[in-house]
Amino acid sequence: MLVSGFVLCLRAGRYGYFGDELYFLSAGRRLAAGYVDQGPLVPLLARAAEWVAPGSAVVLRIPAVACGIAAIWICAGVAREFGGGWAAQRLAALGIATSPMLITAAASLSTFAVDGTLAAALLWILLRWVRIRDDRLLLGAAVVAAVDLQVKLLLPVLALGIAVGVLSFGPRSLFRRPALWAALVVVGLSVVPGLCWQADHGWPQWEMGAIIADEQRAATGGVAGLPIQAALLLGVLGTLLAGAGVWALLRSTAVRPYRFVAVAAVLQLVFVVVTQSRPYYLAGVFPVLLAAGAVWWAEPEPRRWWRGMRLTAGVSAGIALAVVLVLPLPRSALHDPTGTRSELSTRMRLFGVTGWNELAAAVTAQVETLTPSDRAHTVVVTRTYWQAAALDDHARDLPPVYSANRGFAYFGFPSHSETTVLYIGSEGSESLLRDSFSEVRVLTRLDSPLGFPGITRHVVLWRCDHPRRPWQQVWPDWRTNVLDSGEGTTR
Repeated sequence: MLVSGFVLCLRAGRYGYFGDELYFLSAGRRLAAGYVDQGPLVPLLARAAEWVAPGSAVVLRIPAVACGIAAIWICAGVAREFGGGWAAQRLAALGIATSPMLITAAASLSTFAVDGTLAAALLWILLRWVRIRDDRLLLGAAVVAAVDLQVKLLLPVLALGIAVGVLSFGPRSLFRRPALWAALVVVGLSVVPGLCWQADHGWPQWEMGAIIADEQRAATGGVAGLPIQAALLLGVLGTLLAGAGVWALLRSTAVRPYRFVAVAAVLQLVFVVVTQSRPYYLAGVFPVLLAAGAVWWAEPEPRRWWRGMRLTAGVSAGIALAVVLVLPLPRSALHDPTGTRSELSTRMRLFGVTGWNELAAAVTAQVETLTPSDRAHTVVVTRTYWQAAALDDHARDLPPVYSANRGFAYFGFPSHSETTVLYIGSEGSESLLRDSFSEVRVLTRLDSPLGFPGITRHVVLWRCDHPRRPWQQVWPDWRTNVLDSGEGTTR
């Protein structure tokens, strides 16, 4: 665990900012009870990091690294709850530590990193309650759940799976514990502010479900690609342990009291399949499956293929170390343009996200050409929330920056006195802009063949003057939750 933490900390500053990280920094400067598809906790962590060390990507990512280390500890702890000895605990910890899921999650601040670990911690606490029946653990689970709901609103799916599992396989005495119902009251109260924000803003979370499904189909093939994506998240050792864990939870008498977890995992998988959502929404149940698999392999006596498993563990550790040390690749190794969502997903894994400084410099250069009288009535509006967040963080001395995309759309819109817009869009933005402004012209283009789509490729900077309608009418028409990375050029 300490070795993994040390390696992850060393790697923390190698990647440039991921677009969502910049958005979290912007959201942290505009704290609210809720956001389009997340709660306030991660923006709050970003704000704390900016207060401690402004501009430090390493400090920003400390919570993600801490969650990665905690996930290793939780996985070993779950193996212990399942009755596993030192060998099983060590195998479980190695399985999660060498998984691409953990390596990826610890590389940037994300809801994925925090939510997955908190969900796994909740399951660990419940497993421990099954073993020792200490009702104080249920109150501890309530605290974890309440915190998790400030990250994402995914926990009800896991909670439903747990409830169905307990009703199906026990221990049904859980429902007779007053502490459980007190815990549910705490959890229910914790989610009220976020639900009120969603209700006040038209429930954007619901719209995000369909958009995420479209993104997954484009990037990974949707449901058809889910088995491959799950295997890529778990890695070689993790996949073997998770498969054994499912078998153990369904068939092994040693973990029969904990069989409800298998139901929770299955229903979580059903949710991902039906909604065609992110494969990493399974991250909370993965440590439990790996721990059950490790116990099955190692207890009470090592299985026939134990030597092979030890070899697999060594190979997985080697692959994980190589990935951490080698990635991201230098930009000089990039030779082909990025044209599809799938290619974009691969590029982000191998090279990270690049071009923020170039985008900020291009916009700043255009702002500097404005006369003082023009500048007094000028704002910057971007097609994507990534672009807006990048300018919010990387550029200085700019006019106010707005975006009608995703969470940034709810940070406000220009006032009636702001009649000139520097719009960061694409070639496809022209019709939208001409519908809204009397004068529209191109200022410059960012279209490097090997540039990052939406940042230094397929980007057009427009100047728009004399709005045809008030911003109160324009903004709802512009608002969208679709993140156009540059290939689509719809806005």
